[in-house]
Amino acid sequence: MMEREKRAYRSERRREQVEGTRTKVLDAAEDLFQERGYDGASIAAIAAAANVSEETVYTRFGTKRALLGEVVARAVRGADPRPVPEQERPRSLAAESDQREQLRLFAADISGRLERAAPLVVLVGDAARNEPELAELLDRLHRDRLGNLRLLVDSLLSNGPIRLSNKDALETIWALTSPELHQLLVRVRGWSRSRYRAWLTDSLAALLLVSS
Repeated sequence: MMEREKRAYRSERRREQVEGTRTKVLDAAEDLFQERGYDGASIAAIAAAANVSEETVYTRFGTKRALLGEVVARAVRGADPRPVPEQERPRSLAAESDQREQLRLFAADISGRLERAAPLVVLVGDAARNEPELAELLDRLHRDRLGNLRLLVDSLLSNGPIRLSNKDALETIWALTSPELHQLLVRVRGWSRSRYRAWLTDSLAALLLVSS
């Protein structure tokens, strides 16, 4: 019994160490990507900032492109590692019976995700002009975003009709919540979080709801 407990303890300690190393690398990579851009953030610099070997970074993530993809995915998901539609706040939105309240909850949730992820997605877009492998990552990020937003369209329709077709509604939400537009409004124009949330809620209500 004691031996099994020791093995279980060692296994848990090992898991914690692996996760701790992963977090350190992702933290260092995010900081350096944002400070230096994709080209300027070398694996060597990321490894040094995380206090690990380059081999450890390559073993955990494979390539710099894959590492950037993991950094963006973590920013989108936040503290909850589950896919976005399975997380608590999107599920609460789906359970809400009032369409206007659903849009308010959605705006509150996605604004936080965009604050974390939008600068990174814009970085990917800038670097993708000269990096074919990043063009593939950018395309996947936009497809994933479109897929996640289907939950809102389906949730709205569960409570009544909307003004647009399913496809047009999805693409309208996708456009209004684009990382690029978020950065223009928040970083360039200096909008506060509350102003962005109110604008997004009101804009989606005007475009989507039969009675906004």
